[in-house]
Amino acid sequence: LPIFSPETAMYFEQAITRYQGIVAAGGWNQVPATKKLKLGVVDDDVVPLRKRLMYSGDLAQSAGMSRAFDSYVDSAVKRFQARHGLPSDGVLGRYTFAAMNVGADVRLGQLETNLVRLRSMSGFLGDRYVMVNIPAAQIEAVENGRVVLRHTAIVGKIDRQTPILNSKI
Repeated sequence: LPIFSPETAMYFEQAITRYQGIVAAGGWNQVPATKKLKLGVVDDDVVPLRKRLMYSGDLAQSAGMSRAFDSYVDSAVKRFQARHGLPSDGVLGRYTFAAMNVGADVRLGQLETNLVRLRSMSGFLGDRYVMVNIPAAQIEAVENGRVVLRHTAIVGKIDRQTPILNSKI
């Protein structure tokens, strides 16, 4: 499905409900960012990583608690990275730790803010359109409700922000 589709707002509402529950339960713990974690590593820091990935739904509860960074954790980390616009390499480095250690209350606020933005953009975009997701640095070409092309985009920086526009191609 395209990033922006009629179902997107519904998915955001479901995520908001789930995150409200996570925040009400006290949120999630920080994952220690003291060392790189990757497939094959056995370390005490993998246990809080597993817990964090279970909170976000990237790792099934049935994967259990272990000190091993196994193929289940590797796949879960890659899912987490893809959802956060990071290279999906399965390695926990600086940027993955930073994204993972954003508090649940902050993520809830981001979801709520973006739901308002999504609703303000609602409406029929046409059978063919191009959508640029600036935070994820992705471009999608959409035809008849399906993504036919997806590419990485180069986006602006704080001092040279990417403009928001709506135009015909």
